[in-house]
Formats: sequence, C-alpha cells, structure tokens
Amino acid sequence: MKPAMVFSLFFVTSLVFAQNPADVKFQDASPKGAPASLSVKYDPDVGLYTSVRNTSGKGILGFFAIIEPTDSRGQSVPCHSRADFVFKDSVLAPQAERPACPLDTSTSPNQPSAAVVKAVGAVLWVQFEDGSTWGDAASGKQILSLRSRKLAFLQELVAEYYDKGEKSFNAMLNDQNRDPRIWSVAGCLVEDAKSQRIPAINLAKTRLEAAQKWESLLGPFQ
Repeated sequence: MKPAMVFSLFFVTSLVFAQNPADVKFQDASPKGAPASLSVKYDPDVGLYTSVRNTSGKGILGFFAIIEPTDSRGQSVPCHSRADFVFKDSVLAPQAERPACPLDTSTSPNQPSAAVVKAVGAVLWVQFEDGSTWGDAASGKQILSLRSRKLAFLQELVAEYYDKGEKSFNAMLNDQNRDPRIWSVAGCLVEDAKSQRIPAINLAKTRLEAAQKWESLLGPFQ
C-alpha cells in the first residue's frame, strides 16, 4: 500500500504540475556528521518535495529541518518540517525515508505556481529512539515542547468518542481552530486512517497507547 503523503503544518495550495527533480539545483546544507540527509523527489499527487533519509544506524524518533525553495521569479518561501514519530505508527528506521516539505513557493491559493529552480535545506536536530539527541537544542525544543500538549489532545480526542459519541469525535477531529501545531495530530490521523482504511478512533487509540509507552520510556513530556 502506498503511504499517504502528509505534510504537517504545510499544505499544498497551488496547482500541482510535473517537474523533474533533476531540474532543481538542490543543496543539502545539513551540518557535518548529520544523522539524516535531504533530497528532492517527485510525486504526481503533490509535485516536487524534499525527503529526509535516516543515514544513521538507529531509529529516529523526531527531527527538525528547514527547506527553502526558490522559483523562476526569484521568490523564496521557507518551510519548517517538524516530525515527531511519538504520534505516528513507528520510528524512521535506518535508511528509511519520509517526506519533509513540498517544494512550493505559493503563499496563497490564488497565487499561480512557478517552476522551482533551486532549493537549500538542512536537518538541524534529531532525536533517536533511545532518547539521545543530535544537533541544535533550540530547534529540538520546537518539537519537544509540544509533546505534552499533543498527548493531552490525543487523550481528549479518545475521551470525546467514548463520552459523547462518534459525531462529536469527528467534529473535534476536524476542528482546525486549534493551534495548528497541535491539530496536526488530528490531521495526520484523518489522512492515515483513510489511507489504511480503518476507523479514525481505532488509530487514535493505537497512537495514544504508543505515545504513552514512549513517555514511560523517555520520561514525562515537557
């Protein structure tokens, strides 16, 4: 089964058109010794995107990366990729890849797309499955500081289903008025449940149990 292409906190709003990754001059500016690398890929559903590969020998539990594409008009729009596998199905295994950011420079749905001609990106922080970290601590804080709120939201989602029923649960699941950094947990649930063809509540319970196990292993989330 092809995995769902989900970009947390970054949505492709422009018309997707075919473009060859080889046409993009890409620079991976990750610091020397980084345990992950970046590259440009293409998917017919989302167009060009950057992918993160785990080049270490350990599973990656979370990472922070910044990618900045520039189009033929000279317009650049940076994308911050915050991946936290505490709230996903599994860690990023050694040599495995996952999407980081679409290479898109549109800033509104009404703005026409332009061909991306170059991009630069860097993996700035990584946490491994054993709890150890690599990289810039300030970048890592952008992920670690949200874990307790994301866990609380996931607990609230599951409780909503059992206390008020599926209709109320679905309404909460699709309520995007929350902090988008927290709501991304629900956004991924919706997309992944569709991709896996299972009820969202089943996936929510599985991910809540997994997140609680990670907290027991790593210590209380911040």
